[in-house]
Amino acid sequence: MKYPLILILLIGFGFFVNGEDSTVPSPTQGSATNGPTTITSDSLDLNLGKKLGRKQGIFRGNVTVDEPRFTMSSREMTVFFAENDAVQSLEARDDVVIKRKDGSSETSSEKALYDMTDKKLTLLKVTRQPKIISKDKTVFADKIILYPEEDKMLTEGASRVMLQKP
Repeated sequence: MKYPLILILLIGFGFFVNGEDSTVPSPTQGSATNGPTTITSDSLDLNLGKKLGRKQGIFRGNVTVDEPRFTMSSREMTVFFAENDAVQSLEARDDVVIKRKDGSSETSSEKALYDMTDKKLTLLKVTRQPKIISKDKTVFADKIILYPEEDKMLTEGASRVMLQKP
């Protein structure tokens, strides 16, 4: 599957915090698929201090991520940072919707995790199955794992695919 999703958002993630609006520079400027990523929310709690526990940023309320290839919305999103302030992972919760701007797919889930090391997006069931809708199929499963750079998808638990005529 071609799901660039959170990848561009997180590579080289640097906050330019301006109230509740953060802009993240793209890792490679000038490409048609790269550009700035903007995250907006009702509030942002940012903890980058070593003494206060794990480094993280928590976006709460009406979270929206806009980047050149997709948009994402959720009620809450936590970004976790390594000691060198590089992004390690993120977790989006409650009504997570990711839409590709080319219209080729839309995902929805109650919880989504992105791991920078493995370059893996995991959509998780809390009370209802996550789903991926594309032009020719809809996939439901208890757990959907996407590897955007490898064009690969795995499902775990109860899974179902509905095929549509193109």
